[in-house]
Amino acid sequence: MADEGFPAKYISLRSRDYQGGKVPIPPPSPSKWLYENNRQINSHLKRLLEQIDDLLQNHVTPKVNLYVNGNRLPIPIVFKMSDRKIAKSHRPDLLLQEIETDIVAIHSIGRLIIPVTEDILYSLKEIIYEIGDSIPVSRSEWIITRKDRNGEYREIVHPQFVREYELIHELTSIEDILPYKLNDVLQCMNAQEYSNAKEDGQIKIRFFDYFNQDLNVLVFESFLKQFRPLGIRRGQVKLLNFSNKLKTYLVPYINPETIEAMASFPGVEFVSSLVRFTSNDQEKFINRQAMERLLPNKEISYPKVALVDSGISEQNKYLTPWINHKELYVPLNRQNNYHGEFIGGLLIYPHIVNPNLKNVVDTGINILDVTVMPDEKKGTIREDELIESLSDALELYSDEYKVWNLSLGSISLCSGAVSDFTAVIDELQDIYNVNFVIAAGNYSDMRDSWPVDTPFENENDRISVPADSIRGITVGAIAINGDDTTLVQEEDIVPYSRRGPGVGYSIKPDVVHYSGNPINHPIFSINTNGQVIGDFGTSYSTPLVSAILAEYYQLYPQNLSKTLSKALLIHGSRHPITNKRVNIAKDHYYFGFGLPKRLPEFLYGNEHEITMIFEDQLNYELGRNWVQIAEFPFPPSLVENDKVRGEILITLAYEPHLNPKLGSEYCRSNIDLRLITETDGNKLVTITKGSSAGEIGGEERWEKMQMTKELKWSPVKQIEFAAPRGTKGSSNVILELFPIWRDTSERTILPYVVIVTIRDPKGIAPVYSDVSNILRQSFQSSDLALKYTPTRIIGR
Repeated sequence: MADEGFPAKYISLRSRDYQGGKVPIPPPSPSKWLYENNRQINSHLKRLLEQIDDLLQNHVTPKVNLYVNGNRLPIPIVFKMSDRKIAKSHRPDLLLQEIETDIVAIHSIGRLIIPVTEDILYSLKEIIYEIGDSIPVSRSEWIITRKDRNGEYREIVHPQFVREYELIHELTSIEDILPYKLNDVLQCMNAQEYSNAKEDGQIKIRFFDYFNQDLNVLVFESFLKQFRPLGIRRGQVKLLNFSNKLKTYLVPYINPETIEAMASFPGVEFVSSLVRFTSNDQEKFINRQAMERLLPNKEISYPKVALVDSGISEQNKYLTPWINHKELYVPLNRQNNYHGEFIGGLLIYPHIVNPNLKNVVDTGINILDVTVMPDEKKGTIREDELIESLSDALELYSDEYKVWNLSLGSISLCSGAVSDFTAVIDELQDIYNVNFVIAAGNYSDMRDSWPVDTPFENENDRISVPADSIRGITVGAIAINGDDTTLVQEEDIVPYSRRGPGVGYSIKPDVVHYSGNPINHPIFSINTNGQVIGDFGTSYSTPLVSAILAEYYQLYPQNLSKTLSKALLIHGSRHPITNKRVNIAKDHYYFGFGLPKRLPEFLYGNEHEITMIFEDQLNYELGRNWVQIAEFPFPPSLVENDKVRGEILITLAYEPHLNPKLGSEYCRSNIDLRLITETDGNKLVTITKGSSAGEIGGEERWEKMQMTKELKWSPVKQIEFAAPRGTKGSSNVILELFPIWRDTSERTILPYVVIVTIRDPKGIAPVYSDVSNILRQSFQSSDLALKYTPTRIIGR
């Protein structure tokens, strides 16, 4: 039971906790080839040569002859890496250097987009022929053993064969060399998207960025010349003022044939229509009796949520008293307030209209009403319009409102690429230092079976834009109730809640909360007249999380960063069915990290439990390259007979540099963390298990396995130690954080938060007192006593 007398501790890292120089990891052994003998390698190289010949004959040479400046335009092709070779260490860096080209984009995992010319492909063929003549019978012929500077013997490649060895490694890591096809460019265009483009009179065209301004200009000018005969004029082509990191243009719509012609132009990466957002506006269940309204107390300061939706009517006397500010971007005659009022009702009345609802804020919320969604019967809102309105509201209110509820739905599904809208949503959160809480989206067809064996069989139920936002907090929906007529029962994932993963196998949704369970168990809210109404959707689980997060900002005794607020939300979350940490990879893609709790429920401990918070930055310029907290405050009462016991949960959240041009490698840095202890013989062993599904066996440590099971490159992850009976160890416990960068030139400042909870499941050891004593002796720390105890509001 949490007790206010046992507050969490906020701990400042000491200068000696930061380490300079390189992360102390063993030097890598020579990369293994995918194929071990020369017969297999030659067969693979022969197939690559056949694919290159096909590219020359059917794709590259025809395009050179077809387009303006064709002999000077690079043609995009795809290097598809083997599933076992998608880590950066297997990238064809040397190969690309020798043929004088580079990666310009990365889409789904292991699909590298490479710009080539005829000459580059001929050079590639020459290298393959050359390497084919020098392949040893087996890899081991080129491996020797040498003593390193530490006096240990290690395998290295014989200096005479270093180049050839690496080229064989890189070429065998490439599974296929393929054309960048029309379907790749038009992957976002379905019948509805074509219809939207025709209605808008515009399409979006994103060009490849070649990291060469002269070449970028040549490609753009060649595009304009190519399509001038079809009526495309320079003055009609407008740069979409979205993300600072993407170059996407609005181009006049002519017809579907012209769209395909533009998509075939060598420098075009994607063609799509402007994303549209809609909101539901139909009452499904209604109780004609009006409920008693709740009124705010002017003497009380309430948590604040910016509600970006379809608006709240001035006639709604049940919600307007709670609205502190209002911004209208939709005229009154084009509004339908059903959706916005339903969400507003769940911010104020969730516990009144849903008496059995758990884990909700029942103390009242002050609302910023940002009306952006028109009546669905009178139109939709396009992404450019939404961004303009949202940016304006953020400029006005971001200092006061840190939580912005986006229960917005689109039909654009998350893919290997990062959408323009998602990229700008992430940028806005960084610019204005706010949290966007985003609905996962509703799968209209709904799953017809549960549980699902694998989430990857069907992509149609994957999260929709912008739920793939890395900075945002995405919310899925669990059943508020169930019976023998429903597919799922209470607290399981409802059939319409879209699932992850997000970009690069990131965990999406982040968390879940309650919503309706079709068709007889809706979640309830109110309409304009205060009548109780019911509905379904992730739109309605989202405000329940927004309210919890807003309460964090209200109660936390210090300035709360958006990184720490997200870390707290995840740290307090549990699987809604087991009430334990979500620790199965498949479950992460439906439940995220689970159902979040209110702050007093987990930030306070007891004599047998304590929570500690570390918040700082990694900064190479200051020599803060990695972290090693020796003398980690581990309670001596949990150490006995050369064993350590108890339970430890550690949550890490950090804010990696983002690059939307690189698709599945959107997150440009990773932080790994581990807890180690000294055993007999001064041996250090790791005692924590990975974020999901435990540690991975050595034979399975491929990049994709690490991404799905250890959450590599995911900006939120958890590790745990659970040994009620104890495991080998000592009081010498060390916490380490290791950053990894996809490119060392991107080593920017990296904010991070680590939250640690230590408890004795037996309820015996004086954990809180022990840790507090260590902190007083060795660290600077402060108590995190919440500002006040929330008081439930009820009708008078």
